[in-house]
Amino acid sequence: MKWSELLLILAAVRGSLSQNIEVSQIPEVNAIEGSTANLECSYNLSNLDLPAGWYKWYRHVLQGTNIFKSDDFKDRITKESRKDFLKKRSASIQLHRVTVTDTGMYFCEVEFSGQEQIKGHGKGTFLYVTVKPPSDQLTSSGA
Repeated sequence: MKWSELLLILAAVRGSLSQNIEVSQIPEVNAIEGSTANLECSYNLSNLDLPAGWYKWYRHVLQGTNIFKSDDFKDRITKESRKDFLKKRSASIQLHRVTVTDTGMYFCEVEFSGQEQIKGHGKGTFLYVTVKPPSDQLTSSGA
């Protein structure tokens, strides 16, 4: 067998062993204004031999506004620890002090890189924030 034939076979085998990443999100989250919304995201990757991995969350559209870099969400996001991201395969976030204007679609994207780059995203989570009822608005018994 010639070296060129062996290289072609090795390239074909490597291509067939390429990894895929599956990202899952909860379709809908409801929250009351001022509370904390848990936007859950997890991923499944067959082999974690890739040295570097991270995740992003986008608002409204995939590749849209990266909420980690947005002033609208500054100091209101809690991210998973690096350990939980890798060990528990979680890319979830908590969005604190939500407001009605936070209502919308949020997309989670997970990426790993090494000799090859693997990227995947969820189908989106719709966050619906409702107005907190006034505290003096109590239901009466009709007495």
